[in-house]
Amino acid sequence: MKTIAVLGSTGSIGTQTLDIVRKYPDRLKVKLLAASKISDRLLNQIEEFRPEFVYVAQKGEIKGVNVLSGDEGLEEMSKLDIDLFINGISGIAGIKPTYLLLKNRKKLATANKEAIICLGEVLKDTYSEILPIDSEHSAIFQSIQAGRKKDIKRIILTASGGPFWDRKDLNGISVEDALKHPKWKMGKKVTVDSATLMNKGLEIIEAHYLFNIPYEKIQAVIHPQSIVHGLVEFIDGSIISQLSCPDMRIPISYAISYPERWETGAKYLDLFEVGRLEFYEPDEEKFPLLKIAKECGKKGSFYPVVLTVADELAVNMFLKGVIQFTEIPFVVEKILQQADFKKPENYEDVIFIIEETKNIFKNLYKTAGGKIA
Repeated sequence: MKTIAVLGSTGSIGTQTLDIVRKYPDRLKVKLLAASKISDRLLNQIEEFRPEFVYVAQKGEIKGVNVLSGDEGLEEMSKLDIDLFINGISGIAGIKPTYLLLKNRKKLATANKEAIICLGEVLKDTYSEILPIDSEHSAIFQSIQAGRKKDIKRIILTASGGPFWDRKDLNGISVEDALKHPKWKMGKKVTVDSATLMNKGLEIIEAHYLFNIPYEKIQAVIHPQSIVHGLVEFIDGSIISQLSCPDMRIPISYAISYPERWETGAKYLDLFEVGRLEFYEPDEEKFPLLKIAKECGKKGSFYPVVLTVADELAVNMFLKGVIQFTEIPFVVEKILQQADFKKPENYEDVIFIIEETKNIFKNLYKTAGGKIA
């Protein structure tokens, strides 16, 4: 029986993780659930899975379970004797749990790319122990096993392109439109990132840190069918890839069951139904955030941290209706232009950069009379 902790249990990754647990009650036991607050969904999960511990960011009491909260609770959580921690927390909120778990050498499966990117300069020596949950990085992780890392010529990350990759005019896009992803069921932030192609830019930086691959060997392509999730080309000309129907339960299950493979309940791929697989070069003029992200990754130092925070702030503004879809890259660039920090050498440096980046945003927003312009 493998014990697991599900961080972000009420979110998209968390609920799909619990779908896997539900399928294998004889193999998996939820020892901890973690969420930002006590909600009806969390209480229902507690009733169903009966965890020994629950972590909530906002302090509260729940009958019949050990409740951890705040920074002290995070510290305690990261030291629990649990076989696998699954980080499904969205955004920069996932950074501290990731840091503590890696510091305590816990087995971690994560979908939180923001933490991998922001802590990249600080904790990259521990990243070889991480099991990736992002579909693209799971695909690369699986494909790399077909050869030796030193024989890799390049890795290729596929992007669906989101709902607008073939749309000529990006003006007037509503929040509702941006949240209609054609292939994947995801949270709001990552769905908007997919629409701007920032998600792929962040994934390039994430892949650099996770697999210790130089940026010149990492490529992104548009693949509208979302069937091929990642490819690895070796020096002999062979390309190994992972294909499946777009269902996050597949990479989640693989991270849980590794090195075994379990049935997931996902639809099996019918190649005749798919018919054809298409690949296109991304338009970096139309989707400038992909180019900006690649540049920040190559610069290294504090740039990936600032980029990550700036994007989260800009996306939140868009989701609240404060800025237009086309203004997201503009806000990110404005913040990057103002940023100037030393290279982060420890966790405290990373947190300092995050908080100062938020201050840059607040000052820009205030100076512009409530809107960055």
